[in-house]
Amino acid sequence: MNKSVAPMLCILCLTLLFANAAFALPSLLEDPLLKQDPWNFPSPGTELGEKAKTFVFTLETLPREGNTTWIRTQQDIQALLPISMKAFAEVFLDFPSHVSYMPRLAKITMLKQAGGLYEVRQRYEIRILGYIYPTEYDMRYEFVEYPDKRRAEIRWHLLGSDGSIGGSEGGWFMEEVSTPKGPAVKVRNINAGLVRKDFPLQAQIMKMVGPGELEGIVTALYKEAQRRGLK
Repeated sequence: MNKSVAPMLCILCLTLLFANAAFALPSLLEDPLLKQDPWNFPSPGTELGEKAKTFVFTLETLPREGNTTWIRTQQDIQALLPISMKAFAEVFLDFPSHVSYMPRLAKITMLKQAGGLYEVRQRYEIRILGYIYPTEYDMRYEFVEYPDKRRAEIRWHLLGSDGSIGGSEGGWFMEEVSTPKGPAVKVRNINAGLVRKDFPLQAQIMKMVGPGELEGIVTALYKEAQRRGLK
C-alpha cells in the first residue's frame, strides 16, 4: 500500500468509528420510559378523552460530541378515541396519505412494505423566524396484533437520517375497550429520541411547543379516521 495512503485510511477509519459511537450513544433502548410495561395506562385516577394528554415530555441537552450536540427527548402521550382499534391502525399505516394532514410533514416516501413491516422516508420542515429547518429520516415500523387481548402495537426504529436525528425508539400501543357510548380505543405514544441541536434556544422552543405538536398528531389521526367514516 502506498505509504501516503495508509495514514489517510487510518484517519478515515477512526473518524467513522467515532462517528458511529456518537450516533449509538446513549442507548435509547435502555431508556426507563421504554422499559416499562407500555400497556399499563392510564395511571390510577386518570381519565382519558378524545383530546390527547401529555404525561411525559422531557428534554436534556447532552455534552457536545465532536461537532454535534444532541438533545435527548422523552414523550408519553395518551388518549381515548371513540373509534375502533382497526380504524386507528388503518389510518396510521396508510403512510402515503400522511402528507395531506400531518403537521409539518412535507414529503413521505414508501421504501418497503412486507406484511406488518413498513420502511418509510419522511421529510419534515420547521419554519422559525423565516428559516426552514428540514429533517429527513428513514424509519422502520412493525405492526403486531394481539386479538385475544384486543391489543395491537406499532413499534418504530430509526434506520438513518440526514444527521438531524441521532435515534428514535418507541411506538403506538393500542387497546380496544368498551365504554357507555360504545367501542373505543386507548392509544399511547411512547418515544425516546435524539435530536441534533441546530440553533440557540432550540431546547426551550421544543419544550414550549412540543407537547402541543404531539397532541396535534393524535388529533390529526382521529380527524382523518372521522373524515373517512371509519368506526
